[in-house]
Amino acid sequence: MNGIWTCTIAAGVALTIAVPLAAQGIAERVSAVKQGSMELQFASRPGVCGNGDDGVSIGRSMHVGRYEGDGAWNCEPGPVRVRLEVVDGAVRDIRTSVGRAPTRSDNERVTNLGPVPAAAAAAYFLQLAKTADSRVSNRAIMPAVLADSVYPWRELLAVARDTATRSRGTRSSAELWLSRFAGVKLSGHPNDLSAPDDEAVSDESQARSSAVFALSQLRNREGIPPLLQVARTNRDAYVRRQALFWLGQSGDPRALRLFEEILGG
Repeated sequence: MNGIWTCTIAAGVALTIAVPLAAQGIAERVSAVKQGSMELQFASRPGVCGNGDDGVSIGRSMHVGRYEGDGAWNCEPGPVRVRLEVVDGAVRDIRTSVGRAPTRSDNERVTNLGPVPAAAAAAYFLQLAKTADSRVSNRAIMPAVLADSVYPWRELLAVARDTATRSRGTRSSAELWLSRFAGVKLSGHPNDLSAPDDEAVSDESQARSSAVFALSQLRNREGIPPLLQVARTNRDAYVRRQALFWLGQSGDPRALRLFEEILGG
């Protein structure tokens, strides 16, 4: 029995070390370019699709970016494709897409790193979210969340709480995804961001969600305590998720404590 436990622990330690090292390898390859555009690709989590441009969807109800017309007609599954603009060896911009490869002009020069492990990519982008300037740190969060087989809520919570070095925009992005992770956890589908979209929403649930929205619009954060109560105790899973969503828009530390309570439980 001791031998089995020893092997299991050793394997866990090896995995813990390997992911940061792989992320460091990506960082070294990026910094070596010094100047120009780079691309990398990695596997997306289940339920993620996109139009190969700015439009990315997770499940049927969460859409980020822009679609031409009805996005449902032009949403292809992964991989996640990330373009980095590098200046003097540092990342200055990030653009994330999912689906088909983007069309390039003949004179466009892009260094392609090719496929990389999803966990290593997530670790790399989370590091950028924690350390890069405002624009880059904000845009680094989405590719980290879209990566397959990662559950980055602890890292997102650290970013959301870092009022000393992270911009409000970066913290808001982290809070948005934390609210989504908390919502699916309450629905019984931890880390499956597309799972709640399979549920039918009744007219009664829709009406209650309108009341939740009204609470989120109250001034001086007067709606935060009742939103916290709804998120904790309401019997309607959809309504609870709506409360969590609006709490994720609030920037209130009480919301972050609730997310940690749900996700850590």
